[in-house]
Amino acid sequence: MSGITTKQAAALAALLLATTQAQAQTAPPDVTEVVVTGSRIRNPDATSISPVSAVSGAELQARGAARVEDLLNTLPQVYADQGAGNRGGTVGASGTATINLRNLGNQRTLVLIDGRRLMQGDPARASAQAADLNNIPAALVQRIEVVTGGASAVYGSDAIAGVVNFIMKRNFEGIEVNADAGFASHTQGNNIRSVAGAAGQPYPSGTTFDGPQGAGSVTFGKNFADGRGNITGYVGYRQIEGIGTSERDFPTCNLAANATGYGCSLSSTTFPGQFQLTNPTTGAVRATLALNPATGNTFRTYTAALDGFNNGNTYDLQAPDKRINGALFGKYELAKSAELYGEFMYMHDRADIRISPTGVFTVPEQISCSNPFLSASQRDQICGSVGLTPAQNATVNVSYRNALGGSRHDYTTHDSYRAVGGVRGDLGGSWKYDVYGQYGFTDYSSRLTNEISLAKFAKGLNVVSNAAGQPVCAAALNGTDPSCVPFNIWQIGGTSAAALNYVTNTVRRTGYLEEAIGSGSVTGDLIKLSPLSEQKISVAAGAEYRHEKISFTPDIYYQTRDTAGNSGGEFPIAGSFDVKEVFGEARIPLITDRPFFNSLSAEVGGRYSDYSTAGTTESFKLGAEWSPVQGIRVRSGLQRAVRAPNLTELFGPQRTVTAALTDPCEGARPTASFAACQRSGVTAVQYGLIAPAAGQQSGALIGGNPNLSPETSRTKTFGVQFNPPQIPGLTLSLDYFDIDVQKLITTVPAGIELTQCINANTFCNLIQRNPATGSLVTGGFVTTTYVNAGYLKTKGIDVAATYAMDLGSYGAVALNFAGTHLSKYEVQILSGTPSYRCDGLFGVTCGIPLPTWRHRLTTTWTPADGPYSVSATWRFIGSTSNDKSSSAQFLTATYQPYDLKMAQRHYFDLSASAALNDNLTLRLAINNLLDKDPPLSASTGGQVANGAFYGGMYDSIGRYMSLGATYKF
Repeated sequence: MSGITTKQAAALAALLLATTQAQAQTAPPDVTEVVVTGSRIRNPDATSISPVSAVSGAELQARGAARVEDLLNTLPQVYADQGAGNRGGTVGASGTATINLRNLGNQRTLVLIDGRRLMQGDPARASAQAADLNNIPAALVQRIEVVTGGASAVYGSDAIAGVVNFIMKRNFEGIEVNADAGFASHTQGNNIRSVAGAAGQPYPSGTTFDGPQGAGSVTFGKNFADGRGNITGYVGYRQIEGIGTSERDFPTCNLAANATGYGCSLSSTTFPGQFQLTNPTTGAVRATLALNPATGNTFRTYTAALDGFNNGNTYDLQAPDKRINGALFGKYELAKSAELYGEFMYMHDRADIRISPTGVFTVPEQISCSNPFLSASQRDQICGSVGLTPAQNATVNVSYRNALGGSRHDYTTHDSYRAVGGVRGDLGGSWKYDVYGQYGFTDYSSRLTNEISLAKFAKGLNVVSNAAGQPVCAAALNGTDPSCVPFNIWQIGGTSAAALNYVTNTVRRTGYLEEAIGSGSVTGDLIKLSPLSEQKISVAAGAEYRHEKISFTPDIYYQTRDTAGNSGGEFPIAGSFDVKEVFGEARIPLITDRPFFNSLSAEVGGRYSDYSTAGTTESFKLGAEWSPVQGIRVRSGLQRAVRAPNLTELFGPQRTVTAALTDPCEGARPTASFAACQRSGVTAVQYGLIAPAAGQQSGALIGGNPNLSPETSRTKTFGVQFNPPQIPGLTLSLDYFDIDVQKLITTVPAGIELTQCINANTFCNLIQRNPATGSLVTGGFVTTTYVNAGYLKTKGIDVAATYAMDLGSYGAVALNFAGTHLSKYEVQILSGTPSYRCDGLFGVTCGIPLPTWRHRLTTTWTPADGPYSVSATWRFIGSTSNDKSSSAQFLTATYQPYDLKMAQRHYFDLSASAALNDNLTLRLAINNLLDKDPPLSASTGGQVANGAFYGGMYDSIGRYMSLGATYKF
């Protein structure tokens, strides 16, 4: 099937008649007033000017989804992010589950529970500074409403991309038990395994059954006091077993695109090791060697194909995870004017994030020329050939992979608590109020095993002989470290268990996030404003206070950069901010029940925020809705949204690290003129005398920035919705969106900042040279902390439809379709630099694939008199091209023609449910029915890249089958 154009997409939507958006905008018949996500106004005829999509809790159960994010990732507006099923075992995984609307980043998506903010989920990683969906008990979800586009005027900061609102079940009565179990099935047969075979790497064959998942929950509730009170409780447990990359043939090795075809990308940080011998005078590398397996203790020239390390099969596609959830909701109506309510939620999650074996990455080590582990030929090559005596040390750049210790395991635990207490009621007439306090706390701990101490590794390599002629550490001999055990990497099989144990460390991190909220609001009707409408103006207004705090403490090994796999180190974070806000909105009926004006209304809203860190901000919304006749609605909106910098962006510790950049002002003959170099801080005396940086590793200042300003965005929407009375059950809608995010909070590569200063005389304040020497190495650096930089723009069209059709004696069919055409995704890294487009692309710079078309179609058939239903879902993800093929300055690069495309994917899912009686319902689900592998490339990059593929975006574990049951007492 060829790629789908915009016109074809619209035609397909009309033909298939399928979206959940209409469901989100239609009030249930037994509800007299409804609050639609995107507004706080209560109104019996409430509709949404912003496009709203909805997913029911029943669909969550029907798909057998043990993870909420797996279902949300099937929506065309949602892009994969943190989660056990995508970033499973890659470096940077947090053990959390986050959501990323419009690919604007999880930090720009606000998550709510019943209209109230869900706190952030992880203090350790900037990529996980967002709400953790693990807090959501799936069995309690009534529906999920998704508003894409700015919503800061209603809900506050972070709602730049939109809002995901989890509506929970309330007023539950009785007992309900849910149980689900499933497993993955995959038949190997990907052609890419020939690449692994050619590289001598093992790969699995046949059919595997693995990755079992199980979940169970009990929901209970009781009404009391003649229905004026209710208490609803929930307790649930979920366990997911891991699936390793070694258990699938397509990720057996990471890919490299060579002139002759794909090959295995093997790491030079290898086992038993790579050794770069250096010139003792200049430090230049004079030979790159590996151990010769024919002799075991002599060198041969290092060859990547023979000696490189394959880390592609050493982590997880699906991370093992255990989770416990508990919740308690209660309410009691004292009078119509006062209903007390409260809720408490608890979540404990423990993930085992498997990461490739740690490595010592090309570290200069001091090797004694009298090291007794060296063979005669090794000693001569390292020392004798360059005139070093047995009493001297040689510098050898060592690259060593801890294959003996095996993969690292980051046992990450999150314990979250969320409590809400408040009072709401009638104030008379149409007026109602709601006042509440909310507290959220997330406790975090991480225990990473099989790490290597760089200090101990260095001491273990510095080996001499004692008086008895035995190999000992020089550190043990001189008494600085009596526990040191000699580490022999000079002979295959020479490393002892004691030596490995000596250099191996378990490192730890702890931290917490805290959020406290106080909020009060009123809503009601004012007056009739328009003589052409009998309806009154509906308003909502209120005030809110929010306090957020972060604490993160890595242990001494992280802080002293004594971890081989994280030699840049990690450092404590501490900080807090608070914000005081007032907000209001109004819905103004202008014309009703007139020719060509079945209804015409306007909507306005605004929010003023005062941050203790970022100052004051204003956000607003303007909208209009016109229904010329019954069954047709035209809607348009303009919103200004804001995102204040989060805690890590503000308070992340600043430190200087090395950065690979070329300074055009260094050396005896600078490539930049004096006038250009003077802009970056070079004096006339320094020009032509700045010593070149060793290996071009200059300094870069990284970390948080307490002087950040909030991001701002403008969102424009325009849509049409059809509910023709002549075709009951049909809803069609088209919605255009245009989101423009300015003052983007991001980090900018040091090389780009330096180039902009030299060439354009901009951002020179970010260049700090050594005052005495003009160098960017010792005492100098380029500031690459978080800054307010360029912009991010995206636009497109959402196509949606639903149709329910009665087939008489053949039952009924319901069709549900949602698709998104992405017409623009543009990024400017830094103001004044050229922008680039990522729509239709994937790759090292653009990251996750951004196809121009995605859709999801679900068809459900229910027999006329049978107590069961069957559903089929078709998911389509369009093809994308390698971003290196773009002509944009920051994208264009050399690539192989066969690595140009990431092919489109069609996925098919089946589910069925049967009510055996009034109490028992059984469910069966098969996702990725045809067992499709993800498309592969050697040019992946970004948040969810897992080696040669993108996890979460594409199914990577194969066919998933589950069986579930619900029993009601």
